[in-house]
Amino acid sequence: MSYVSRYLDPSLVERLRRLQLSARSVVQGSITGLHRSPVKGASVEFRQHRAYARGDEPRRLDWRLLGRTDRPFVKEYEEETNLRCVLALDCSGSMAYGQKFGTKFDYAAQLVAALAWLMLQQTESVGLALLADQLDVWLKAGATPQQLFRIIDALDRAQVGGGSALARAMHDVADRLERRALVVVVSDFFCPADQLRSGLAHLRHDRHEVIAVQVTDRDEEEFPFGSWRRFRGLEGEEPWLAEPSLLRQTYLDNFRRHRQQLQESCRAMDVELESFVTDRPLADALESYLLRREGRRVPSAAPA
Repeated sequence: MSYVSRYLDPSLVERLRRLQLSARSVVQGSITGLHRSPVKGASVEFRQHRAYARGDEPRRLDWRLLGRTDRPFVKEYEEETNLRCVLALDCSGSMAYGQKFGTKFDYAAQLVAALAWLMLQQTESVGLALLADQLDVWLKAGATPQQLFRIIDALDRAQVGGGSALARAMHDVADRLERRALVVVVSDFFCPADQLRSGLAHLRHDRHEVIAVQVTDRDEEEFPFGSWRRFRGLEGEEPWLAEPSLLRQTYLDNFRRHRQQLQESCRAMDVELESFVTDRPLADALESYLLRREGRRVPSAAPA
């Protein structure tokens, strides 16, 4: 499908093959992956039968029970657990900003698709949440090959716009999660820091491991505008005409203050925070982040 290659560049996939994203605390999932289960008991200890559901692997079927009852059931064991990961993507209006290097949403969506591919290659279970002024889309975590196409299809259909109520949407995500999980929130985090802290606190209170990935545009980092401009709010605010030099220092002070508050909130909540800027190729930025997270040496750039 053409939209798959739009979100998953083959060169990026090739670089991801030797990397991994793992949880740093014990999490609970549904099948055996790279992660140790918090469930006690022998790894082959039978727990129960449950009705076959779409997406279950046929090898998990109890064929004898199927023969007796003519109904499909799968076997579950005490330690058949893996990493359950939810990728939560901000779809609010501010994510639509981007000029030279494309929008923040496009960059973030490709990042989410890449992480989904990576998790599924590790035989992990991954789901998707699309967030704006509420939880707009919820795709339950799964570990089948079809899950990647479901995630990319949801990204392709996503509507970007409107106001941001990211904290409320994060509360909704926490309420949907039945088991401990790794939650990766991808956003510009342009919302009040105290509200954001509340959403992070809910996820951490439920013992989920959280990674906050901030995606920004270089314009937002540096405010490079040099002539009179009409500035338009990206989440419904009225536009106004202004001379950028009169705004630049105030804007940069506010931007840096907000980032510091974000850093302090993440530190207080024991949330990992990572920043991506859209003018850096995603393959380079993601590979560098994952290598650093694994404690591996980041390769030096090749000489020009």
